[in-house]
Amino acid sequence: MNAQRTVAVVLAARSEDASWDGVRYAASICGVSAPQRVDAAARAAGVSDVIVLVDSRTTPVGDCDSNGATRFVAEVSSRRALAARLAGHRVLAVCADLPLITAETIGALLRAAEGNPGAPHVAGGGALAVLADGINPVNALFQALSRFGDHPLGGQDDTAWSPADPDDLRRLAAPADVSALERIARRRKLASLAALGVIVDDDEHTYVDEPVRVGAGTRILPGTHLVGTTKVGQACTLGPDSWIEDSVVEDGAIVRYSVLESARVRERSTVGPFAHLRPRADVGPEARVGNFVEVKAARLGRGVKAGHLSYLGDAEIGEGTNIGAGTITCNYDGAGKHRTVIEDGVFIGSNVSLVAPVTIGRGAFVAAGSTITENVPPQMLALGRARQVLKERKAAPSGEEEA
Repeated sequence: MNAQRTVAVVLAARSEDASWDGVRYAASICGVSAPQRVDAAARAAGVSDVIVLVDSRTTPVGDCDSNGATRFVAEVSSRRALAARLAGHRVLAVCADLPLITAETIGALLRAAEGNPGAPHVAGGGALAVLADGINPVNALFQALSRFGDHPLGGQDDTAWSPADPDDLRRLAAPADVSALERIARRRKLASLAALGVIVDDDEHTYVDEPVRVGAGTRILPGTHLVGTTKVGQACTLGPDSWIEDSVVEDGAIVRYSVLESARVRERSTVGPFAHLRPRADVGPEARVGNFVEVKAARLGRGVKAGHLSYLGDAEIGEGTNIGAGTITCNYDGAGKHRTVIEDGVFIGSNVSLVAPVTIGRGAFVAAGSTITENVPPQMLALGRARQVLKERKAAPSGEEEA
C-alpha cells in the first residue's frame, strides 16, 4: 500500500495512577519521550500525516505533537472533524506508550494490511493496529481510549505478520518500565553507532541519547553521557566519566572526566580532566583546557593553553595565549557582566585577576599575582601587585609554630 495515504493516530489516555500520569508521556527514553518516538517511527515509515488523540483535555501529553501532529480530544465536538480528517485514508492506530516502536515494524504491519485491507491487523498486545476498511474509525479509536489499559485495539492478534523485534511492542505502563525500556533503547542506539564505526568500550555504562550524532573512529569510554542534541566528529576520544550535553565536539578532540553544556570544542583540542565548559564556551582548534578550569561564554583561539585552576567567563582570548594557574576574569561587578579581551600571543602569569572590562594587547606579559584594572598596550609588561615588604622578626620561632 501507499504509506502516504495512511493517517497515523497516536492514542494517549490517562491511567488509574494520577501521579504516574504526570510523567508517563514526558519520561525520557534514550533522550526522547515515548510519544515523540512513536511520531518519529511513523514518519520514518513514510506516514506523513500524524494525529494525536487524547481522552481528555486534562491528559498530560506534553509536547507529543511538537513535530506538527494535529491534536484532537475524544469528545462529541471532535467527532465530525476527526471523521473528515480520516475519510478515505487507511488508519494506523498506535498507542503513545510504545517507545520502542520502529519504522520497520510499522512498515511490516502496513504491508500486511495492504494484502488484506478488509480485515483488521492487530499487533500483539493490541497497542498497534491498522483498522479494517468498512468500519467506523472514530468509534474504534474512541473505544480504544476507553479501554487503554489492556488490548485497547483488540485482543485478537494478527498472525499474518510479525514485528521486526518483539521488544517493539513493549509498553510504558508503569514507572518500573522506564529503566527496562531505557536499557533496550540505549543498546539499540549503541549498536547503530557501532555499525557506523564508533568504538564503545563498555555498552553497559555508556549513555547516548537518540538524537546524538557521532562520527566514525570516535571512541567512547565508560561512564560517558552524550545528551540532547550533541554532535561529535570523527576520531575523538570521549570519557571516561564525561557529561556532554547539547554540545559540539569536532574531529580529533579529546574530552576526559569533564562536563560540557551547550559548548563547542574544536578540532584536535583537549579538555580535562575535571574541566567545566558552560553555555557558549568555545574552545578553539588545538587548544588545551585542563583540570579544574571553568569556561563560560568565552571564546578561546587556536592553541590557547589554560592548564589548571582558572575561571574564564565572558572573555575573548586570542591565539597562542597562555593562561596561568589561578587566573580569573572578574566579569561581574554586582550589577552586570563585562567582557575581557586578551589578544594573540599574550602570557598571563599565575594567580592573576583581570577586572573587566579590560583589554590585554597582543604579545603583552602580565606578571604573576597581578590584579589588572586598566588596559595593557601590546608588547608591554604589566604588574599590578603590592610591593613585597620584609621585616625582622622580634622573637625566635617556638616549637608550637614549627609544628
